[in-house]
Amino acid sequence: MATIHLTRVLTLLLWCTYSSKLVSAAEYDDFDFDGLPGVQHEFKIEVPAGGEECFHQKVAEGANLHMSFEVLRSSGERLIDVVVKDPTVFIVEAHYAKSEITIQHKVALAGVYTICIDNTFSRMASKLVYVYLITFVPSEWTKYVQEIEDMNMAVSNFTHSISEVQKSLEEAKLHQASSRMNVVKDWYLIMGNNDYIVKWSIAQIGVVVCSSVFTVFFVRRLFKIQNVTPSQKPRA
Repeated sequence: MATIHLTRVLTLLLWCTYSSKLVSAAEYDDFDFDGLPGVQHEFKIEVPAGGEECFHQKVAEGANLHMSFEVLRSSGERLIDVVVKDPTVFIVEAHYAKSEITIQHKVALAGVYTICIDNTFSRMASKLVYVYLITFVPSEWTKYVQEIEDMNMAVSNFTHSISEVQKSLEEAKLHQASSRMNVVKDWYLIMGNNDYIVKWSIAQIGVVVCSSVFTVFFVRRLFKIQNVTPSQKPRA
């Protein structure tokens, strides 16, 4: 009897695990990992000297496209060009010679958008650029609310609440991205200052050592006395 009971428990656990996987898969088909409609990306990209790097993002019609760029590391000037092209290769946003760029665009044409980061300002040094991208379709909230109303749920103030939650989430994500950019930028600044101090300390130590050796040699030569006279006789 104990064996039969244990078998039933294991079967139930396996079924629950499989069911949860199905629910998760269905959720990811319509929503992102936060359970909300939209897409969010955050990464750093190395742009070679005198070149450009492009990436592509599929955006739905009517979506809000928000992007932030910041140059984190560069041995020269911290200037880049950012160009956004729609699926017809028409330039919808273009920003030139800036170190920090924020783009907010209302998408009218659905499809794959191309975002290019140009580093033609620097022919000798590459640049490390932080990129934060989020797309959000406001109409998805209306669809979600309509599905709830079809299930005979009370949603008199639900639409307003969801809109406020949406705005709060977007503001929180933007604030979080800004905080992360500042942390990464401060880290690179600290590492650069540390390298600068170490190199100059080593150079100063070398100067001090060379000066000490030269001083000792000069003083010894100054007080050096010959053991014989100019006539080659032993000195008394």
